[in-house]
Amino acid sequence: MSSALTFEEALSLTSEPLAVFDSDANLRLVNPAFRNALRQFEGVLSPSTPWSVILSEAVRREHLTEIDASNLRMIEERLLDRPDNQPEVMVQLADGRPARATLTRTTGDGFALAFRPQIGKETPDESELEEIMSIVLQACPTCLTMSRIGDGQILYRSPAARELLGKGFNSLAHFADRTERGDFLADLLPTTRVDGMRITASGADGREFPAAISARLIEYRGEDVIVASIDDLTDRLAAEAEIERQEKQLFQLEKMSALGEVLSGIAHELNNPLSVVVGNAHLLLEEDISDDLRTRIEKMTGAAERCVRIVRAFLSMARNRPLDPESCAVEKIIQTATDAFSSSDVSTGIEVSVNVPSDLPDVSVDEVQIVQVLVNILTNAAQAMAASKIDGQIAIKAFRNNANLRIELSDNGPGVPPAIVDYIFDPLFTTKDVGDGTGLGLALCHRIVVAHGGLLELVDQPNAGATFAIELPFS
Repeated sequence: MSSALTFEEALSLTSEPLAVFDSDANLRLVNPAFRNALRQFEGVLSPSTPWSVILSEAVRREHLTEIDASNLRMIEERLLDRPDNQPEVMVQLADGRPARATLTRTTGDGFALAFRPQIGKETPDESELEEIMSIVLQACPTCLTMSRIGDGQILYRSPAARELLGKGFNSLAHFADRTERGDFLADLLPTTRVDGMRITASGADGREFPAAISARLIEYRGEDVIVASIDDLTDRLAAEAEIERQEKQLFQLEKMSALGEVLSGIAHELNNPLSVVVGNAHLLLEEDISDDLRTRIEKMTGAAERCVRIVRAFLSMARNRPLDPESCAVEKIIQTATDAFSSSDVSTGIEVSVNVPSDLPDVSVDEVQIVQVLVNILTNAAQAMAASKIDGQIAIKAFRNNANLRIELSDNGPGVPPAIVDYIFDPLFTTKDVGDGTGLGLALCHRIVVAHGGLLELVDQPNAGATFAIELPFS
């Protein structure tokens, strides 16, 4: 008498729920454990029942979700191509226990469906969770670190953190300023969380950059650790600064446009009567008059001519006179400006030094207007130094800055107070006494330089004095 077990007998002894299907995907047989686990399927689990019917019934009876059923269909279809693959789908058995459903290819191109019940949990075990988290973190584009709070030793860093912050072993090195590290911990410890704190971070290449750090204080394997993300704000802050600059420029243009209309009307109304005053004053000076009277007429003439210059400034501001550019030597432009400045009263006691390399290319500019800009800046510097009773020195330096000509005018005067730095190019803004300035000089200079496609700016000065820089494209 043979002691060998038949296939059906062996199958019945298996404790795992198991069903076998033939090459046409029709049910061949099931073991008692399978029938017991899927009691709701009684009447369906008969030989020759198609695999597709079983899946449909499982969905209808809410034993499987549509997604689970679809996954099982795809797994079965792919078994012919990959018989060594045994993918799994999590399902729920009749008694409520979660189980892994596994398909395995059998001889004759059939397949077996097995359920492996999970004891008391619906989620992957610890090793699987670690594997999942490892995959997720490796693909995560966020800069994440985990470090001990005591000594700062890094326990984990994401690839993005390695790229941004380098391969160091201590999170202390991520803070360019240790004081900021102290502030960070002071905020983190009481609440166990920090969100978007601004810091100066130290990058992989040693560069310092603005950043925002968010963190949580957690317990890991019996010790306190910090899980933190650091965002590089360099590009964001640069974009915000550019938006702010453009908004200011747009506001400035709107103000200039509105002022142009007002100034044009005022200038035209004043121009004719002033011409009469100036003309008659010059005629009086040609008469045979006493010295005392001549002095008074000269003062009147000077005041009237000042009014004429103010009116012309108004008209220049209003008209936005078109450029008449021509190729000019840099040395000639600066020489013309310094000669014009030296002939004025405000230049008394001012020492001007010029440093212009002879090999600088020519620039295509409206020479009259650029000279006007230089003279205006020189005059402002001289007046500021005279008001402060300083032995004035002005240094003019010209040099190539990439594709541009850069002219820097530096003085040793009192400098520009930080409170007004943002307003010095605004029209009608002036710090001079009444009668000494109109507030149009630097505004007009700014307009002229911008019209040339250039840049006029006040350069930050760590020491006393002010430096204005003009950049113009070469011809």
